[in-house]
Amino acid sequence: MNHSPWCFIIAICLLPLPVAAGEPAAAHVHGAASLQVAIDGKNLTLNFESPLNNLVGFEHAPRTEKQKAAVRAMAERLHQPASLFTASPAAACALLSLKLESPVLEPTKPSVGDGHADLDGEFVFRCEHPEALRALEVGLFQAFPRLQRVDVQVAGPRGQSAVRLSPQQRRIAW
Repeated sequence: MNHSPWCFIIAICLLPLPVAAGEPAAAHVHGAASLQVAIDGKNLTLNFESPLNNLVGFEHAPRTEKQKAAVRAMAERLHQPASLFTASPAAACALLSLKLESPVLEPTKPSVGDGHADLDGEFVFRCEHPEALRALEVGLFQAFPRLQRVDVQVAGPRGQSAVRLSPQQRRIAW
């Protein structure tokens, strides 16, 4: 049977494409977290996502007094974003709003069934001089020693960029 080369090309095009190597950005990996930084006018919005294990050492509803204390300590640290995120001082940024979501923060909601619970945080800052906003120092590693890396994506008036932070490299510049 004689097939034209076009049949081969069409058949190849119809095959499913392989998935890119590596883990998807939303993968649940202990020691790793993600941070999206968006600069829009005077607003600096930070969206932080981390497995609970990085923040409290477990991923289920707190069962012991020690675990309940760990959840309270995590919430207290996250409610002090000035110690976690330091924007360029000349930009004069101040916290506008803060929102935290996690099954351990809402004990009336049922816990995640697969044992892989996360925390999602949204921190919105208002910057009086956004033109002076050039960098962000991230203090999450000092606050949460189990955290080993933060994958950061930045979107702002100067374009988009990505960087991987570590306990040794905690500064994002754009």
